Formats: sequence, C-alpha cells, structure tokens
Amino acid sequence: MGTMTRALSLLFALGAVACSRVPEEPSPIVKEPRSIATVTPSPPPPTVVSTPPLATPEPVAAKTCPNDPNPGLNATLYGRGTAAFVTPDGKKHAFKVEIARTEAAQSRGLMYRTELADDAGMVFDFPYVHHATFWMHNTCIPLDMVFVSEDDLVIGVVTAPPLNDEGRSVPGLSKYVVELAAGVAKKRGIGIGTRFVPPAAP
Repeated sequence: MGTMTRALSLLFALGAVACSRVPEEPSPIVKEPRSIATVTPSPPPPTVVSTPPLATPEPVAAKTCPNDPNPGLNATLYGRGTAAFVTPDGKKHAFKVEIARTEAAQSRGLMYRTELADDAGMVFDFPYVHHATFWMHNTCIPLDMVFVSEDDLVIGVVTAPPLNDEGRSVPGLSKYVVELAAGVAKKRGIGIGTRFVPPAAP
C-alpha cells in the first residue's frame, strides 16, 4: 500500500504541474502582400480626321505701278554714259547707262519706270566700297542686279521681282551695282568673275 500511495501521489503531482502550464501562443501567420496586377489600358483608337481639299487661292490682283510724283527728275538727276561687261569668252557687251552717283539719284534709281531696253541699264557708282543691299520699292519692272567689286569683277547677280520691298544682296563688298532688264545677265553670260568696264567719269 505504501508503494502504491507514493505512485499515486507522484502521478497527481505531475498532473497538477501539467495542468498549471500556460499553453504557448501559436506563432502569428505572416501573409505575403498580394501583388496588385497593373492593367495597362489599351490606347484609344486613332482619330481619323478627314481633311477637306485645299481651296484654290483667289487670284491676286497685279500691283499697279504708282504714278511718278516728279517725272522731270529723270532728265536731270543722272549722268549718262556707256558701260560694258567682258565675258570669259572675250565678248564685250556694251550698255547705254544712266549713272547714279549722288545720294538723291541712288535713292530714286529706276523707280516708276515701265520699261527698260535690253541694251540699257543704270550704274550705281558708290563713293566707297560696302556690302550693298537693294530693294524694289516703287520699281515697276523686274531687274537683274549685278554686284561689282572694287576690282571691277562681278561678285554676284540677283534677279528681283517688281514692287517688292525685300532687301537683296550678295556676299562681298561692292563698288558698283548695275541694274539691267531681268534675264539680260543670263542671256549675255554675265556672272561671277565677269569683268566690268565702268562708264568714264564726267
């Protein structure tokens, strides 16, 4: 009996200890965050724009030549003489020219003229060499502008439409600018490097 009593007492004590233990808390479950699927919206279909055909522009009325307020100036403002160009083939092309040497003559130029013969022209003889820029203000006929250096060589040719205020020039410095009827320079072979023979000084 003594042995059994000790055994029962031992079992009782073990059961009490077992009952007195606090059960362990379960480990928290860590959940992986969800991946949020990114949905890229499809681009909208392209908008088709119907372009109407371009309208035919209305014809622009031709500019009329303004009246010359001082028609008598042409007879007194310019000198007269003969100038020439010698082309590389040795041909000499002479022109009867009006000579604009004064500031007043150079400001007027060939304004208000309605015609210019193929063998005529105007020579702007400047007192200094400079980068010359010309326009066609109140100039009613298309012109070839032949720019000439101090060495009497053509450095450029520009063909200008009438009644146009856009400045026109060529690279380099000019002592003379010779105005001829449009197309004459090409017809006579006058271009860069052509030699100019200026009119004799009065």
